Amino acid sequence: MKKILFLTAFVPNEAAAAEKNTKIMLDDLGRFYLVDLVYFKYDIDESYIPTHKNVRVLRVCKNSVLVKFLNVLLFPFIHPMFSVRFNWSIFKWVKKRIKEDNYSAIICDHSQMFLYAKFLEKSIPKILLSHDIIAQRVGRTSNSFVKFLCTKSESYCLNVKNAHIFSFSQKDCNLISDLYHKDANLCLDYIDEKVVSAIPTCITNEFIFIGKWSRADNLDGVLWFFKTVVPHITETVEISIIGKEFPKERIENKNHKVKVNILGFVDNPYPRIANCKAVLSPLFTGAGIKVKVVEALACGVPVIGTDIAFEGISSDYKSFMIASNTPDVFLKTMKEVNISLADRVEMKKKFLNGYQSETIPNFLNNNL
Repeated sequence: MKKILFLTAFVPNEAAAAEKNTKIMLDDLGRFYLVDLVYFKYDIDESYIPTHKNVRVLRVCKNSVLVKFLNVLLFPFIHPMFSVRFNWSIFKWVKKRIKEDNYSAIICDHSQMFLYAKFLEKSIPKILLSHDIIAQRVGRTSNSFVKFLCTKSESYCLNVKNAHIFSFSQKDCNLISDLYHKDANLCLDYIDEKVVSAIPTCITNEFIFIGKWSRADNLDGVLWFFKTVVPHITETVEISIIGKEFPKERIENKNHKVKVNILGFVDNPYPRIANCKAVLSPLFTGAGIKVKVVEALACGVPVIGTDIAFEGISSDYKSFMIASNTPDVFLKTMKEVNISLADRVEMKKKFLNGYQSETIPNFLNNNL
């Protein structure tokens, strides 16, 4: 059985969209290959325990604010988004392991891993898995110089010999082609089996936020919603917030019509999501496809969100992607959204039938 070296910037887990995709991908790869995993971990993070017998953890790399700062100093001409995980001692260790093991391919998961691919053995095929276009993400919140630096850095990191670039939406594949003149392959996010099995059975009076709350993109949207929308809600509703470590002290609700539930991490939130009135996604920064929107559509649930929330998702599902970019429109949409249970079940079937992907394991099987 061939061996794959898998480098990822975070701990594979169920609590965040990108990390969950990594976890499912590792299990998928394990059906065909022996997978050696290297990942980065803060002290507060729980360790990853492989769930497939062919996946083994080769090394857990310590991560901290100090470690990231020192890494950035080692590559001062690269935007920090690409250098915070690059460490020369880890690189030398990885290079030594590559000499000792006969790897058929190297997968670099997240843009923060691409610098490793840049300097590793050129004869080994590499997969660069871009979760979003960093230049687009940074460009939405930074000045022209920072955006220029980020674009040059991303171009530098994508220019890797014997590499195949993958991204999660056709929009991002097109951006990579337009900005960097590189071909990119479409590899849609994996859909959790828990999502697939969540069938709408009723429609509750609950609106749901779900996300990784350490990401400013997600948190800023919720703070905006509680500041500009919640005070003006006139009908009785429930607002539930799902995800680890939501800073509940940062929101204020004086509207007695609105009941707020801070649920924290929920192992299987999808039956609840499948029955909610809508998922809320007010996003004003960030880039890439939004997994929370994908999962909501796969549950058969409408999403009320800003234009950024729907980037990269096919307009075939536009009836369930309700654009609301201002507080007034958010209020109106929340009041009027009324998609029947039968239409929700039909949307779930349509979305799951249409959401097909040429996965990375299939690509490797066809090309190694």
